[in-house]
Amino acid sequence: MVNYAEEMDRIGDECRRISAAISEDLIDINRRTADKSRELAEQSAAAMREFWAEHGEEIAKAQAEAEEKERQEVEARAEQERLAAEAREQREAIARSIAARKSKDVVTPIDEDDDPESEYYRRKSWLI
Repeated sequence: MVNYAEEMDRIGDECRRISAAISEDLIDINRRTADKSRELAEQSAAAMREFWAEHGEEIAKAQAEAEEKERQEVEARAEQERLAAEAREQREAIARSIAARKSKDVVTPIDEDDDPESEYYRRKSWLI
């Protein structure tokens, strides 16, 4: 006859033993992972310090050159825009001058077009 109580105790003990072994393995894995992570962090920090020691001046020089180039490009763009605006103003002034020379009419201010007194000065004949 099978003793079920002893069988259940044996299975429970085996489960606890396996669970304890798995827990120990997990703790060991976590410890090794933390050690390796710390080691890799130290290695990467040392490699980064070495890289900056070797290439820091080159990088700083390249960055300064890039900033200077960008500043010069901005200045050149601003100068081009200023020259374009100046040329546009000159063209507009020339166009206004040409239009004024071609005009045969008396020039009156725009805001006084509906002024009744201005009619007196715009009459076609000055003979009364």
